[in-house]
Amino acid sequence: MANDDQDLELDLEEETGGGKSKLIIMVAAAVLLIGGGLAAFFLMSGDSDDVTATEDSEVVEEKEPAQYVGVPEAITSNIPGKSRNRTVQIKMSFMVRGNDAVDIVKTHMPQLKNDVLMLVSQQSADELRTPEGRKKLQEASLETVQATLTGIVGEPIVEKVLFISFVMQ
Repeated sequence: MANDDQDLELDLEEETGGGKSKLIIMVAAAVLLIGGGLAAFFLMSGDSDDVTATEDSEVVEEKEPAQYVGVPEAITSNIPGKSRNRTVQIKMSFMVRGNDAVDIVKTHMPQLKNDVLMLVSQQSADELRTPEGRKKLQEASLETVQATLTGIVGEPIVEKVLFISFVMQ
């Protein structure tokens, strides 16, 4: 048994010497972890203030999904040209957002169609023969529809005028 006690004492002495080096390593690791944690805290807290400031100043409004309201019948008009008069027929749709907007556009469709027809009848066949001319008419149609709706309900409602079909003879 004396040998067993001596073996235990030797094992404890060997562990004690190794324990000091382990203790130093654990303290160094703890200091590194705490330092890294503090550095991350300071870096993250600085960024969150900046993010909060931009989030407060920029409120993003979610848009409702786009819905399309088709003009019931094609708009047909005679238009003058340099060499001869032509007839243009345009089928179109209006892009809006929300069911309320769909109902408003449908309610005022006769007025909207009238205003676009008046616009189309003032165009030149030579201008409408080019893609640029048709794009210009599309933009002017949007402005006309938005102006009409703003006058009636106080807001433009229609975001886009889409030409579904464009035929000129």
